[in-house]
Amino acid sequence: MNKENRITQYQQNYFSQYGFEAAMVKYRRKLVMERLAAIRPKTVLEVGCGAELLYQHHVQAAGPVERWIVVEPGQEFHQVAASSGLPNLLAIQGFFEDVTSQIKDQLGTPPDLIIISSVLHEVAQPLKLLEAAKSLMDERSVLHVNVPNAASFHRLLARSMGLIDDVKQLSERNLHLLQHRVYDRQSIRSDVEAAGLLPVAQGGYFIKPFTHAQMALVAEQLGAAVLDGLYAMGKERPELASEIYIEARRPA
Repeated sequence: MNKENRITQYQQNYFSQYGFEAAMVKYRRKLVMERLAAIRPKTVLEVGCGAELLYQHHVQAAGPVERWIVVEPGQEFHQVAASSGLPNLLAIQGFFEDVTSQIKDQLGTPPDLIIISSVLHEVAQPLKLLEAAKSLMDERSVLHVNVPNAASFHRLLARSMGLIDDVKQLSERNLHLLQHRVYDRQSIRSDVEAAGLLPVAQGGYFIKPFTHAQMALVAEQLGAAVLDGLYAMGKERPELASEIYIEARRPA
């Protein structure tokens, strides 16, 4: 299956598997919003936007930036961004590594922040994507990448129960969403370094005790306070977190 067909299939499959992912989208966005507040970029390049725009939340919380570019290969998700009417937002439809020249023309100068959120594990050639990001960066730029964690508590539990042999084994959900791999903290760092980038921060967020399907059954009973606590616990114990992140710069 070529990448154009894969992204079409992914969009169709995504909402059929949503469930607890709605909560994970919320906490993933919370993490990235915290990083945005810490980095305070004036120009942002976002790789993939999904159905709910991160920039809309940023505008509501902190106001518009000078330039926010979304690069989205999926027609449906691209249309969400293109028709949003958000200030200083440009949506480019295409695969990131194929449109770097267009991005450079639109930005003029290297971006302060590049966000690759919940994308890298889904692409066939992650190094190609990371190298494309590097080509747009200078020494000031920060790259933020977040991905699911192979060593998540729920995967460790599944292995202890004998349900899986290897925490990096692709689940039915991974396969349904056409995902290629599950990273751990070491392997995501290795790929970032292989792309010629220098890691400067690494962490995690949200301890997920059970699978998405199981969490969907109990989330309402657990309540917001418990879910918020699981988010905070993941930051305290990133090695067990459901999702992990890494930030990197281009070496001077």
